[in-house]
Amino acid sequence: MKRPEQLIERSYSMMIASYWLARCGVRHEGKPASPPAALGVSTWKAAYDSFFDAMGDGRSQTQFRNSLKNARDTFDILFDNGRIGWVDRNGQQPSLSTNFTRIHEEWRDRSDQELERFVLGLHAGMPVALDGKARSPEARTEGGEKVYVSLRRERVPKLREDALAIHGLDCMACGFNFGRAYGALGEGFIEVHHVVPIAEAGKTITDPATDLVVLCSNCHRMVHRKRSVCLSLNELKAHLRVRGSHS
Repeated sequence: MKRPEQLIERSYSMMIASYWLARCGVRHEGKPASPPAALGVSTWKAAYDSFFDAMGDGRSQTQFRNSLKNARDTFDILFDNGRIGWVDRNGQQPSLSTNFTRIHEEWRDRSDQELERFVLGLHAGMPVALDGKARSPEARTEGGEKVYVSLRRERVPKLREDALAIHGLDCMACGFNFGRAYGALGEGFIEVHHVVPIAEAGKTITDPATDLVVLCSNCHRMVHRKRSVCLSLNELKAHLRVRGSHS
């Protein structure tokens, strides 16, 4: 007999994320709202999964997805988003519990933009204290010496040269060019990214025309922002388009 998964209490971060999902989804004429545009995803499953790294708290991905969806459904009663929300066995919408009410009272008079900025910070891993406030920075000791032994994948410098010759020096995601921005200091500089991370591909034949892209440092960091996900060039461009439309 399969043992049920242990229930884990939702954190403040998870509660505020579910509140934002219920409140700030993209409205459609005659249809339930889709995920907030800032997430850059088109399905609710992808929206829930995008918070997993920051808020999983030991849950399985399926357990986390269900818990976040149930919390969003509970908040649905507060908003005109085209969804019925959570209902009991009799089809009735129950009143909000204390935790859910506290979130709404805290945020109902604050703008959607402020809420979105806060949640996107949580999405990116910004820590919060138990009372929901950002933790105060603390001085910590660093700079000690440690010895690391690691395995590094072999890279072929000629592939980088070929990639630059094929793709040029403009970032293929945002168009940034180090030479134009920094003059002589930036001339000839750009980072080369493997479409399939070399750690995953292992020993393989690499075609610089199709397997490598050139990215500025910011975009290169963003494709690797989540440890478990490497964004494609098209996915990264989609995030840039969404953010551009909100700027």
